[in-house]
Amino acid sequence: MHATKRIALDCSLVCVGAGSGLAWGWPGANWLLGVSVLVPFAWSAARNRWIGALVLLAYYLCASRGLPAGTGIFFAESAPAWFGWALWFAVALLNAAAWGLFWSKSASRRALGILAAIAITALPPIGFVGWANPATAAGVLFPGMGFLGIALLLGLWSAGVLQKNAVALVLASVCVIANAVASSSAASSGLWSGMDTHYGRLGSASTDYMAAFGRIQSVQDLADAVPPSHVLVLPETILGIYTVATEGVLSGTARELAKKGSAVIVGAELPGERGTRRFDNALVVIDGKETRPMLERVPVPIGMWRPWDVDTFNAHPFGDGIATVAGKRVAYSICYEQLLVYPILVSFLHSPDLLIGAANDWWAKTTSIPEIQRQVLDTWGRLFNVPVVRATNI
Repeated sequence: MHATKRIALDCSLVCVGAGSGLAWGWPGANWLLGVSVLVPFAWSAARNRWIGALVLLAYYLCASRGLPAGTGIFFAESAPAWFGWALWFAVALLNAAAWGLFWSKSASRRALGILAAIAITALPPIGFVGWANPATAAGVLFPGMGFLGIALLLGLWSAGVLQKNAVALVLASVCVIANAVASSSAASSGLWSGMDTHYGRLGSASTDYMAAFGRIQSVQDLADAVPPSHVLVLPETILGIYTVATEGVLSGTARELAKKGSAVIVGAELPGERGTRRFDNALVVIDGKETRPMLERVPVPIGMWRPWDVDTFNAHPFGDGIATVAGKRVAYSICYEQLLVYPILVSFLHSPDLLIGAANDWWAKTTSIPEIQRQVLDTWGRLFNVPVVRATNI
């Protein structure tokens, strides 16, 4: 192939990767996540592993474009200005390198390479920073089909790479039928609802107890207004550090909620052993029963989860992310986890009745990150045909 044509093709493939990444994070356009289906095809069409990796680098950089600005705010007091840019590029490079590793001149090996790259960027350890995984497109293409939908998406990629046109046509037909059926059978959240808040900055493990007390009073007011047999979900971190005193203040509210058969799920930070600065980021259920925390499995690495430090939030990467509230089996996803794949899929192995998401996005409110979190939750809910309830503080 003429050198000019080769360069033009390379640039076109990289543009496909960049365009697919830019498709993430547009309000009211969840369907755009389906554009991610093009990325493995562009990777496969590359003439060598370096171009293939560059396609994915462009994809990840564009999909996570909100990270430099958001990280700059999140770490404003503890890291230099360049840190957010370095983290943005390093994580994109790590994910792209995994794809480059599995590229091959053999079409059959490239088909297997797609499966391997999807898996290795979804599962720990890379899965801890495995944002914008193209497998998320399964919820757009094969709604209501659950894990089978993921398998069909993987099959579609393999069929395309191996030029099995008949198989690809059948899978495309299944996609059309699944979307036609899904449009008329959307899951309803019923007596569950989420409420966004606008408290602005809510720092992790903050000792501003007066501000926390004001928010606790707001939670009490909201709980008083909760209708009978209703569950209200509030954002991450609202209660601040959850102490015995906090539980005591909320005891009357819990009794009133129990009388109504209602509950409030709200974010809190559970302190570890006395004298330490180790916390669990969690959601707590206020319903008159014993406190049942829903522990975040993957706090923000470096920002919150620092296993080498005495001042850290604990991680529970092998938790199932499942709780029972008001007779429902609930899958929950707290803030950063909403950007990852494997915590959500682990939860759906337990066949939950609904999916709830709580976040504290004050640091990212001017970026695409909160919208991407909403899109991802809605898309996974669509794939597994379960209602989604969200609550975010901005």
